Amino acid sequence: MTEPLTGTHDTCVWFEDFKVGQIFEYGSWLMKKEDMLAYARMYDPEPFHVDEDEAIKLGWGGLIASGPQVVSICRRLQKDGFPNAKVVISPGWDEIRWFKPVFADDTLSCQTEVLAAKKLNSREGEGALKFMNKISNQKDEVVAQMISNWFIRCHPG
Repeated sequence: MTEPLTGTHDTCVWFEDFKVGQIFEYGSWLMKKEDMLAYARMYDPEPFHVDEDEAIKLGWGGLIASGPQVVSICRRLQKDGFPNAKVVISPGWDEIRWFKPVFADDTLSCQTEVLAAKKLNSREGEGALKFMNKISNQKDEVVAQMISNWFIRCHPG
């Protein structure tokens, strides 16, 4: 079941606003060639990320985006979807997988399912959330997925 996004721009979103099984959808993000190149040159200068001719020679059919850039875009889409979530910190991402290449002019979207929610005994007034994030292209093909974790404040009332 897909839930509408809550907490957009004027309402705070707390730990209690998330329920296991909820699914949220965010999108979209246009992959621009110049952004892909800038990211790859700085952080992931593999030939298939920085040289279109080399990417073609290697069998990719064109320049492909760096995987870390793709999962970072999912994080950005989450933040845009929940701008007022009372997130304290993320203790990490798990099980990152890349299934299909992402090309310039692909449009990415993200779907997030709440896998787990529990109050933290070790951090008073906070809860832990675990999400499965699926990143898809404009053809509805899942190109990547990852589990992300948030520590988020509980409602003070």
